[in-house]
Amino acid sequence: MASKNTKINVKIEEDIRIFIHRQIDLFLQDEQQSEYDFPATLTNQHRAYIHEYVKNKRIKSRSHGKGNARYLTIYKTNLSAITHDDARLELTDQTIAMITELQNIYRPKGNQSKAKNKRNMGRYNVYLTASQPSVPPPVHSAAGVFEERSRLPIAQFHDIILKCMLQNQVIIISGNTGSGKTTQVPQFVMEAACQSGTPCRVICTQPRRISAVTVAERVCFERNEQLGDAVGYQIRLESRLKPNTNLLFCTNGVLLRCLTGQGAHRFLDNVTHIIIDEVHERDQYSDFLLIALKDNLPKHPHLKVVLMSATIESNTFSQYFNNCPVIEIPGRLFSIERYYLEDILFQLDTYNHTVKDVKAKILSNIEHQRTSSDANGRQHSSATANMDDESILLMNDILEECWIENSPEPFQNFFTLVQEESISVDFQHTETKMTALMIAAAKGYVDILKSLLDMGADPSIREKHNYTAHDWACFIHGNSVCSQLLANAKKRGESQPVQQMPALTPNIAKQLLDAYHTSFGDERIDHNLIIDVIQYICKNQPEGGILVFLPGFEDIQESYELLTKRVAPHQRLKLFMLHSKMQTSDQHAVFNPVPVGVRKIVLSTNIAETSITMDDVVYVIDSGKVKQKYYDSVTATNSLMATWISQACATQRAGRAGRTKPGICYRLFSRARLEAMDQFTLPEIMRVPLTEICLNTALLTQGASILDFLNRAIQPPAATSVKQSIKYLQKVGALDDDENLTDLGHILADLPVDARLGKMLLYGILLKCYEPVLLIVSVLSINDIFLLPGFAGDKEKSRKARRELAEESYSDCFCLLRAYQRWYEARSISKRKEICNRFFLSHSKLTMVCELRDKLHGHLCSIGLIKSYGPGSSDDLNQFAANWSMVKACLVVGLYPNICHLERYSKAMKARFEKKIFVHPSSVLADAKKPNGKDAKLWLPTEWITFEEKFKSSRGSMIRCNTVVTSLAISIFAGPLYFDEEESLVECDDQDETALIGGCKIAIDDWINFIVDTPVAKAVLRTRQLLSELFLKFTQNPRTFQLTAMEYRFLQTLGQLLTLEDGAAQLTNRVEIGTTGANSRKGYHKPQQHDQWRVLRREEANNSWRHNARSGAS
Repeated sequence: MASKNTKINVKIEEDIRIFIHRQIDLFLQDEQQSEYDFPATLTNQHRAYIHEYVKNKRIKSRSHGKGNARYLTIYKTNLSAITHDDARLELTDQTIAMITELQNIYRPKGNQSKAKNKRNMGRYNVYLTASQPSVPPPVHSAAGVFEERSRLPIAQFHDIILKCMLQNQVIIISGNTGSGKTTQVPQFVMEAACQSGTPCRVICTQPRRISAVTVAERVCFERNEQLGDAVGYQIRLESRLKPNTNLLFCTNGVLLRCLTGQGAHRFLDNVTHIIIDEVHERDQYSDFLLIALKDNLPKHPHLKVVLMSATIESNTFSQYFNNCPVIEIPGRLFSIERYYLEDILFQLDTYNHTVKDVKAKILSNIEHQRTSSDANGRQHSSATANMDDESILLMNDILEECWIENSPEPFQNFFTLVQEESISVDFQHTETKMTALMIAAAKGYVDILKSLLDMGADPSIREKHNYTAHDWACFIHGNSVCSQLLANAKKRGESQPVQQMPALTPNIAKQLLDAYHTSFGDERIDHNLIIDVIQYICKNQPEGGILVFLPGFEDIQESYELLTKRVAPHQRLKLFMLHSKMQTSDQHAVFNPVPVGVRKIVLSTNIAETSITMDDVVYVIDSGKVKQKYYDSVTATNSLMATWISQACATQRAGRAGRTKPGICYRLFSRARLEAMDQFTLPEIMRVPLTEICLNTALLTQGASILDFLNRAIQPPAATSVKQSIKYLQKVGALDDDENLTDLGHILADLPVDARLGKMLLYGILLKCYEPVLLIVSVLSINDIFLLPGFAGDKEKSRKARRELAEESYSDCFCLLRAYQRWYEARSISKRKEICNRFFLSHSKLTMVCELRDKLHGHLCSIGLIKSYGPGSSDDLNQFAANWSMVKACLVVGLYPNICHLERYSKAMKARFEKKIFVHPSSVLADAKKPNGKDAKLWLPTEWITFEEKFKSSRGSMIRCNTVVTSLAISIFAGPLYFDEEESLVECDDQDETALIGGCKIAIDDWINFIVDTPVAKAVLRTRQLLSELFLKFTQNPRTFQLTAMEYRFLQTLGQLLTLEDGAAQLTNRVEIGTTGANSRKGYHKPQQHDQWRVLRREEANNSWRHNARSGAS
């Protein structure tokens, strides 16, 4: 996963950058267009920017011509699998003998099949489905809470909402931020059901875990109830609910699993209302949910569906649900002032020296103009004394245009002439005697009026009918903002000499923005500017919390460090960080009030954009960026990029200020950038891998076309992405050729992890190395447990820490496994935090890994894959847990096709669609260097690496979470589940390959080929087939599956083979991985009482690892 944005060193003007980005986006979206020519008017600097920008977009660029006729063309690239030399499968003599003999050990009955068994695996479902809905209990709210609820804008719509819900099966509620829709609509339903004695069960989904929990807690507070009774929640690792819970808050993913589970029909029978909140965020689950709900509505006529959001695309969703009614709810009436980048650069003393220099020249010119204006007087005769007839006529025309046009745009010409030609801001039209200030007041243009007053426009001047600007404002608009501004300006002018503040005209704004963007590119976050704004607020604005929106955790950390250095020593601050990977308890801390005189500052990702409310936030600083993951389905490449938010998201973020009092939003982007932003966020279903969605679709539709089903989404995903996901699922054996779920597919759809990790886990069970594989799957599901080093000096310490944990295993997965073990063995909290500090680990994420591991294990037990005792029990399934070679084989199976090959002669690592690929600097492989300092990859023990993820970066394609594996492991465990032995064996009889005559190739897939002697090739392929048949036997009847003595011996010998090849490659088999101590050298072949895995299992029985830590059990 990319942690940083692509850095572009070429700096250009913002308007040109916006134009370039828009044209390239349109070019990529048009599947028919293969090339595009940029106009010849672009400069060399502009063309250089384009060349840099398209490097990682599967686009090639080329400049043509000379001088004024030079132009640039961009082309789309056609991808095919990268060709590379076939690898030679070189095995030791002992391995060859054993693998040949292996065919005699295990001879299964029957042939390899793709049988489908549509049995139920006990798919995870919420607790509620087994019980009928009940009548909600009455509310016992405190008087103060009831009054607070009644003041919410949505309270006025109580009867309208319930009546509309009664008359329609689907309704849409579009409520502005602060309207109260999230907490009140579910309560309206419950209270109405209580009064009528009608049973109800309401499911209200939220896009994030923290939202589901905090909203549930708020509703319980308002109802004066205990959480988990009538109102509860269910998220990935936590739940608080009972069988008779009437209102359940959950994530979209939880509801999705209910709708695709075995009891989906019964589930909907027991639910009366489904509320999809914040539907505008368009995550992949919400779009899928809408399709599923639309299909189920005719089957469940009692079911009511409510879609809610602050910035919902009302017409789009209404049309999707047969023109269902839309109820618009206004938000609170607290005003929010918005300042843009040009305003901030003009008003604040920023760190940017280029901007400072330009600003100094602008202020000097303004001061010169003021001096001249004061010398000439403020009367109209003085204003026009030095103007020629042509200039007077031009100004008359401009003022007339300002009056006629219903747009503030003509005022830009006025500002330009006043600024550059030293024309008085109080110029009066020759005939009507109207000034620009009067016209702006009559039109109600507040921003224009402010600018004119800032420039020193005189509100006391009268036109030929003796009206002032204030008179015009009152006559047309009554007691409006314009009239108040003019009245205040007049009072200031009467009570004291006019202090004319400089005004930000469009011309000045452009100069400042050009200076800024040519010195600091907007591909990065300007943390110093954020600190400047925070300092300005702390010194000049009243008390109130500050919420800063940043794209990712790295940016949060950087701003946090700058704050502690530049601001915290001089101000009383309380700093908080808020992001989705934090534990729920840590996220809750941001809601706690701070002491009087202390200013709260919350650094947050877009998690604070919706649903959650911090009442003490008055100021919002919006970077305008969000981290979004984009997936290229053709190359299977991820890119996590900080991209511009949508206009809808900008509105949401600004709305976080002004929730309880008037607020201010500082937008670190220009007005022009806001106009260029997309109106709404691109749906997640159009930019992420669709493997899980396709699995759920196959489960839901049972035989229908997956593509046809997903084409019924409001905005369907690209057909290419759907087809690639289907192709992948077919390759790994989850779908058959008709897109039906296989036995494996049913199991993978039932597991609450990604399909590839689910398959890895199943192989861990089959190969009897369950616990280490379970932990690796848990860690990979949670994401990176390592913290980014905060200071430059810590980077080397962090690398050394990872090397220590890796123990020369050439594996990041081993490093993750050992990191968890070190943390887990340090029983006390203090010692665990010491381990985290030493190895740069995240204590909160490791806790989440521990919780997820327990949840996965419990789920596998509940569906019968893990037994309580005897065959299939934890003891039985960990007989080979100490064999790291077997664990790596599971990694190869699960991570395929994420495999790259090292060509030592060309010094290049290659992947299927990548001619050259790099190891991420955080990988332990990046540090695997010889003492002579040569390139690390040339000294890797083998030529094969399996990786967890490939992503784009400024350097090129990179791989993370890597493990070096042997050729034997690739030849047996990589590739599709179903294969034809004859087609996989290719005789080498080409006369140009004289050295290979008599040998053959093993074709694993369309990219991985091995050259080997024919007898060995047949033995390898036969071993692949035997393993595949054994796995299929396991997936057909996983609850009753037991290994025969012959099958057990087959696996035992297979483990010995893998260990032999690892030894030959000087890859040490870490025999202690199944034990507690990192320094222990005892194996796991005979489990002992002190083994970590046995400790974990005992803790499951006691239901608390803390109890074991206190009791000292061993």
